[in-house]
Amino acid sequence: MPAIHLINPLCDPAGGSQRRATALYDELRDHADVRLWSGVEPDPHFAADYPISRIRTARLAFPKTGTFVFVGAYFRLGRWLWLTRPRRIILICNTFQRAQLEYRLRHFECILGRPPELVYTSDLVSDWGGHPGIVHVSPIDIGRFSPAPPRGGQTFTIGRLSRDTPLKHHSGDAPLYRRLAEQRCQVRVMGASDELRAAIADNPAIELLPSCAVEASDFLRSLDCFFYRTSEEWPEPWGRVVTEAMSCGLPVVCHRSGGYAVIIDHGRNGFLFDSDDEAEAILLALKADPERRRRIGSAARATIESLLSVRNRSEMVDFYCR
Repeated sequence: MPAIHLINPLCDPAGGSQRRATALYDELRDHADVRLWSGVEPDPHFAADYPISRIRTARLAFPKTGTFVFVGAYFRLGRWLWLTRPRRIILICNTFQRAQLEYRLRHFECILGRPPELVYTSDLVSDWGGHPGIVHVSPIDIGRFSPAPPRGGQTFTIGRLSRDTPLKHHSGDAPLYRRLAEQRCQVRVMGASDELRAAIADNPAIELLPSCAVEASDFLRSLDCFFYRTSEEWPEPWGRVVTEAMSCGLPVVCHRSGGYAVIIDHGRNGFLFDSDDEAEAILLALKADPERRRRIGSAARATIESLLSVRNRSEMVDFYCR
């Protein structure tokens, strides 16, 4: 079996690249001798569920050969890489960080003697990257992220989840949430930043939860609709949480600037908006029409089933194992 080493800090259970690393482990473990590596102390959420090896250069504890998969270009590596002889190096690029990407490519080429293989997380990042590569979406467990039974006549609940950093939240989110609450919508945000908390006064219709306070699949299954956009300063490279919400059969209402936009057919399997007014109008229309929510959510689920079909997953596994 091929030896595959997945390398990522694994220090934030809400981080998209970190959850991608563990998802890749789940996809590959039956097809390869696969290991997870972290250069820092991994978060207990990951350590409890996965066998994670610590990179310790002084103890010569690091991958030596095989296929090295760096899940992200943003984290520091260290001198250990110069002591290795990898057969392949694969870099998964999932951020718009030009300096880090170019540095990593030069670094890896020096180690490998040829350019590394690039995997982009979306067409949006591929178009930006400027280097040859392929696009693989972040895999998710569509069995775990599955639709909940109909919620009946309960309060219409709009939700979103993300990391709790300011760049994951838009400056217009707080006033939009307040207006939605005035329209008798329940708003749930998991991963609220300190800035968002400060901008929203106590309101029983707006629930702000810490990051990872609830299992992501359980949180999504408590919603009627999923809302998502990020800071004006940071476009979303892909948006793993959007695919998780769609897999749960939720109608998604997302700003059109993210990498996820390529899989959203506006009005059929989700919605894209440009302004606060557009977002509010879409959300209130969904509130008033449960049948439309059901229809859009069903199409969203079908989209993810097609995107992550057995054939597509098999092709992804073949790429890493060759």
